[in-house]
Amino acid sequence: MDIRRSSTRAMFAVALLAVLSFAFGAYLWMNGVSSPHGTGILANANGPVDIPQATTTPITHYGPEDGSVDASLISPDNVTFHIVDIQRGVSSWLFHIHAHNNAAASVVIQDPTSDHYFMLSGKGTPGTPIAASQIFLKLTAPETTNLAMHPALSTSLAAGADGDGWLVANLTNYAYQPFQLLYVYGTVSAMACTDPNDQSTCRPDTGYRTLVWQL
Repeated sequence: MDIRRSSTRAMFAVALLAVLSFAFGAYLWMNGVSSPHGTGILANANGPVDIPQATTTPITHYGPEDGSVDASLISPDNVTFHIVDIQRGVSSWLFHIHAHNNAAASVVIQDPTSDHYFMLSGKGTPGTPIAASQIFLKLTAPETTNLAMHPALSTSLAAGADGDGWLVANLTNYAYQPFQLLYVYGTVSAMACTDPNDQSTCRPDTGYRTLVWQL
């Protein structure tokens, strides 16, 4: 979801039939981070910009997929996630996350090979293009020496089960101020633009369907 939800909420109500969040895996024009929406809306420093068609697959939405840091968000796998605590250090942030599987079958909640993982999104400079590899930072399990105090979040949940654990963002080589936590639950084909105002700078790329917490 676009980080500037309040300024574009009216447009989304017209343009989107469902709340589908994904962030481009290529060069983004930053006002914070530019997060495109289901049918290809990109936000930059000057406001929302329509971009060429994004290919999406219909999915089921069980509840809110964007909210404040204390919001409970529900993925299309019907898993409710809640951020219990954030321990903000100089070189790392630790996230205490609670997950509940509302479904009647087991579900994988963390598996980078199948696009299920958490990552930070950083705040960039408005109007400045930047690579997704720089602005996004995947969370990982805490180091072995830290597991006693911060046990890792489970990778899967049985039907109706709860999971509770920690993930860490290593900020040692991260140059941006974290301002969103994203839970990636799938990918889409989309167009990414170095300059959203110039269609000649657009090229096919992969976008991410996500839950979005504003930090």
